[in-house]
Amino acid sequence: MRFSFNIPSQPSARRSPARTGGRSRQSGFAYLLALIMAVVLIITSEEVMENYAMDGRRRQEQETIWRGEQVERGIRLYYHKTGHYPQTFDDLLSGLAELHFLREEAIKNPMNKTDGSWRFIYVNSAGQIIGSVKYATLQQMAIMDLNHGKIPPVTPGAASASSLAAGSSTLGSTSGGIAAGNSPAQTSSQSGGTSSDSGQLENPLAALKPTGPVDGPVPGAFLTGVGGKTDSKSLIVYHGGKKYLDWEFIWNPVEDQARAMQAQTNGALGSGGLIPGMPNMPGLPTGLTGTGTSPTGSSGAPAAGAPPATSPTTPAQQSPDTSQQNPDQ
Repeated sequence: MRFSFNIPSQPSARRSPARTGGRSRQSGFAYLLALIMAVVLIITSEEVMENYAMDGRRRQEQETIWRGEQVERGIRLYYHKTGHYPQTFDDLLSGLAELHFLREEAIKNPMNKTDGSWRFIYVNSAGQIIGSVKYATLQQMAIMDLNHGKIPPVTPGAASASSLAAGSSTLGSTSGGIAAGNSPAQTSSQSGGTSSDSGQLENPLAALKPTGPVDGPVPGAFLTGVGGKTDSKSLIVYHGGKKYLDWEFIWNPVEDQARAMQAQTNGALGSGGLIPGMPNMPGLPTGLTGTGTSPTGSSGAPAAGAPPATSPTTPAQQSPDTSQQNPDQ
């Protein structure tokens, strides 16, 4: 006899649709959460890197300002010690016997990635600034710096237009013109001043234009400062300059004398006082020619309207810190 047994097969396990759909939804939520976390991590990393780069750039700008002010300080010390301007960086580095006026690290411009060089700014015996993109003369620079970058109009009671024109034309008489691009006819027509509704006259110094950057040394001129060479926006606004090209570190003896006179008067400035510079703005100091002569070229007493030469023992006036954050960034 044969016996046969039919063993029933086990029924295959089937997943319920409800359980399968729940696991799919959980996997989708986990994937989405991981994707969101990855995006947030990438964005955060980019912000951190950007902030780190901005901080590094800001530190470089601060270092550039420090080095530029060191050059300005070195020129001032050199002038007070020797009685005349330096002609090159070598004069500041070599200095006198056992006396140096500039640190070697100040020679390099951190914001100039090409060669680290500065833009040189010169002054001649007439007080004309050569190589600047902001100022035409020492007097114009002093007035602008002491008036937040502006040249105030002239009050008729303080000085006449003819006297202002005579004073401004004297600055360029020995250098063939007040500023590059200004012909004698233009200078004479501009220096007359323009009447305004308030009865004030336009300051003739406002018509003077800077020469702009120059290449190489200027014959008959002396080193008075340095400036930036890169035409790009900066994070820090220095003396109103929002580009590195506008950053200039110029030592101006007329400005130092004006601040000293302002301090002696306890800061009291009238409508025609020191700040407008007319008529009692300090004149050009002696020693611009490098031989201790007056601005007119004669030795001894300075020219009319010019104060005596600054004493070497007079403490240097410190310029206020005008650095601030550039709102354009």
